[in-house]
Amino acid sequence: MSNQYDKRNVQTMEMLYGEGYLSMGGDDEVAKIVSLVDIAGLDVLDIGCGLGGASITLARDHQARVCAIDIDAGVLERANELVGKSNLHQQVQLLHFDPGPLPFADQSYDVVYLTAVSCHIEDLGPFLAEIKRIIRPGGCLLGAEWFKASENDAYRQWDDMLRDRGLNFYFVSLDGLRQAFTEVGFDAVALHDQSRRVANLAAHYLQRVEVELQQELFEALGSDEYTALIDWTRIRANALELGGSGYAHFVAIKPSA
Repeated sequence: MSNQYDKRNVQTMEMLYGEGYLSMGGDDEVAKIVSLVDIAGLDVLDIGCGLGGASITLARDHQARVCAIDIDAGVLERANELVGKSNLHQQVQLLHFDPGPLPFADQSYDVVYLTAVSCHIEDLGPFLAEIKRIIRPGGCLLGAEWFKASENDAYRQWDDMLRDRGLNFYFVSLDGLRQAFTEVGFDAVALHDQSRRVANLAAHYLQRVEVELQQELFEALGSDEYTALIDWTRIRANALELGGSGYAHFVAIKPSA
């Protein structure tokens, strides 16, 4: 469960979450996020695109022109396969990039789509300022993020497990997210708390891991890694159910002038 994925990780995540996805929700979750903004005909940058599932649905179902980028060349190989399978190479461009300044000119995109990426960034200010730089005036940052809802025992168990596995997560509160957006100059910041719905979704995926896909996952992963996946899925579901972890959709507008 590292921040980068080998082929077996990818196959396991797609078994659990669906083709093209490394996390919960799939196309339905993308549709809920995109319901905040009409992106048809717009230039959209998908940062941290992973296996490309969201990029594909942004182009196919919501008629955006998409540039999808990730720091993990391995997941981009799978994304390229899926974009080709969907006959969307004209609508979806895939690009590998290194951490640091985004490789785009000022005001290159109407929308930046960002899901579960900023939680990996320790210093949000420079990261969000760099995103704002490449958004056209009147455009927006659109997406979803995990946040720290309460530093209770359930949250600490989730956070401790992530750190024990060597993963770089830096969760902030919902107010902390709002402040980070406004401090770099985004206007009309709207955050929509989805924690209750996503807690139910997490419980559904726990059932899939423990019951529905138990045999397939055990055979694919072996005993130790299957147990680690159960622990991950159960602790995440518990953190959401008990109000330690939260999940929100957001839209933040770059001023027109």
